[in-house]
Amino acid sequence: MLAVYIILMLCTMGPVVAMQAGVDPGILVWMVFGLVLVKAVLLVDHFMEMKHSPWGWRLASQGWAVVVVAVLAGIHLAS
Repeated sequence: MLAVYIILMLCTMGPVVAMQAGVDPGILVWMVFGLVLVKAVLLVDHFMEMKHSPWGWRLASQGWAVVVVAVLAGIHLAS
């Protein structure tokens, strides 16, 4: 469980550190999108304790992140 906390903290800190290092904002947006998906998987599997639940329930629980990221990525690409 400690490893999950550390990974979640690194996923949260990563874009901030990258921004302070001067990474291009366009790259930061895609980095955040990817990390949102990683965090969603970790949160559903470990903190919602759905790691051993039926496949359909896990897909439904983690699917919201994919939908949100897809919509936001579409908006980002359109603008």
